[in-house]
Amino acid sequence: TRVDPAHPQQLYPALKSLFRLSMRLNVEVPLNADELEKVFDTLDTDGNGYLTLNEFSSGFSEFLCSQRSSVTEEARRPSKGRSEAMSQSQWETKLVASEDEEEKHFCMLMESLGASNVFEDPSEVRSLWAQLSRDEPHLLSNFEEFLARVTVQIKDANQEKREMESAMRRKAATHDDEIQSLYEEMEQQIKDEKDRILLQDSEQFLTRSQDLAVQLSSKESELDQLFQKQSRLERQCTELHSEQHVTKEENVKLRQTNEELVSELDLTNQELALAQEQLGQLHEQSSRLQQQKEMEMYRITEGLQREQASLIKQLDLLRYEVRGIPRAAKDAPPASRPAPLWTPSQGEAAEGRKGGRSRGHLQRIISIEEDPLPQLLQAAPPLQTWSRAARDKDAPTSPRGQPVGKETSFKEEAAILPPDRLFKIILVGNSSVGKTSLLKRFCDDCFHPGTSATVGVDYSVKTILVDNSQVALQMWDTAGQERYRSITKQFFRKADGVVVMYDITSELTFTGVRQWLTSVQEDADEEIPVMILGNKTDKEREREVQTAAGVRLAKDGQFIFYECSACSGHNVMESMVHMARILKEQEDRAKEKTVLLAHSPSQKTRACC
Repeated sequence: TRVDPAHPQQLYPALKSLFRLSMRLNVEVPLNADELEKVFDTLDTDGNGYLTLNEFSSGFSEFLCSQRSSVTEEARRPSKGRSEAMSQSQWETKLVASEDEEEKHFCMLMESLGASNVFEDPSEVRSLWAQLSRDEPHLLSNFEEFLARVTVQIKDANQEKREMESAMRRKAATHDDEIQSLYEEMEQQIKDEKDRILLQDSEQFLTRSQDLAVQLSSKESELDQLFQKQSRLERQCTELHSEQHVTKEENVKLRQTNEELVSELDLTNQELALAQEQLGQLHEQSSRLQQQKEMEMYRITEGLQREQASLIKQLDLLRYEVRGIPRAAKDAPPASRPAPLWTPSQGEAAEGRKGGRSRGHLQRIISIEEDPLPQLLQAAPPLQTWSRAARDKDAPTSPRGQPVGKETSFKEEAAILPPDRLFKIILVGNSSVGKTSLLKRFCDDCFHPGTSATVGVDYSVKTILVDNSQVALQMWDTAGQERYRSITKQFFRKADGVVVMYDITSELTFTGVRQWLTSVQEDADEEIPVMILGNKTDKEREREVQTAAGVRLAKDGQFIFYECSACSGHNVMESMVHMARILKEQEDRAKEKTVLLAHSPSQKTRACC
């Protein structure tokens, strides 16, 4: 077994196994070291210094074969050699002393075979030989040959045993020397390892000592700092005790002051409760006055609309009658001609010429400056009474539909119920998106494809039923051109709701929606409802703006979104009813807040110590 000098811990197991092997060989093979060495060298044919199982088996087989051949040769030797061998044996003494012929013959046989010293107790062999010589004399020769072979094998085995003992003794001596050298080498390695470990431990101890010294110095400095901090904290504690005494005195004063303030606060809360109650009553009175004012304005507006419709109809009849006057009347001097009953402005004259139909709707132009309607009516002289046939005669109408800048109400024949709510909704958007067409579809349920662009501002009134309430919607139609933007922004301040329209067949109008929304956020109230309305869904094949884009824009700004068609009437009424319902709910919430504010109990503030 090879032992690495760099690993002395492997030396102990190797020595232990070697010692056990030596003891086993001494017990099982009674050979000395020289004999064992000889046997080892004989079996180690390749000379590598150790034996394998195959080498030992093959060598031992060859040895047995050679022993068998030597036994055969010994058996075939001439009798002369045997007689010479018998002369040298101790059987000569027995042969001389024995008087028995049979004993002599057996002794001579044993001497001839050279087996006198081979068997420890030859009596058994002699008795067997004597029995064969008496009973089976023909087998005696075979027995003698068998004895000769056995004797040769025993001698060879004894010789091999002696050689093995000699080899074992030699091997044991060699092993003792090797063990001694291994012990010495092991002791030297152990000594070197101890020296190395001691040196390493001393270096580590020195380094550790230095580290501990540094740590000790740092701990001492920290301890000094802690002592200083402790002294500082003790001083602060003393100061705090003194301050605590002062604070207690101040707390007593503050508690007294707090009690005084609590009493004053109770009085103030009582006064505040009275003020809130009075404020609630004032709010209720203000709301009632505002509703009465709105209803009065609505009734006045309806009356003015009916009066103006009658005036316009009579004016159209007058113009129709004037067209039938004989030509001679035209040649009369100006002083003899009848004066006109009402001279409207140029735009109103055009309105009278284009809008005098028998539908019974009220039509008028609202100029950019918003001239007051009562002043306009006061400027007209009273009308004379006409015959029933003249009043019922239809006036000629123009091929164009309802003119731009008109106000539409219900038919005069229908009973007009006073509305419960009145809301002002303004329509904005780029030019040609269909604001005027939407207004006609919602108010008159009709559509005129040839409608011209709105100039300035136009409005119509429509009363609808929302949740069992009559709601009047003032729909304000604004001009979409850039030059009217400043005028349109002024209407945002008093609007209750805003509808921003775009054309789904024009991407440019959808881009302008963001600008209109920005204007609404800048000029209108923060809580005003805003609806984004995409028009012209009847032109689905020409669509450029997808519905998802409008939905996404509405979600980003928390707006209402619809797509409609003023041509087909799709979603026109639904979208306006939705807007009216939101305005109604918003007004209800505002009234509830006012009532809660008026009746809410005063909250007393807890006194703090």
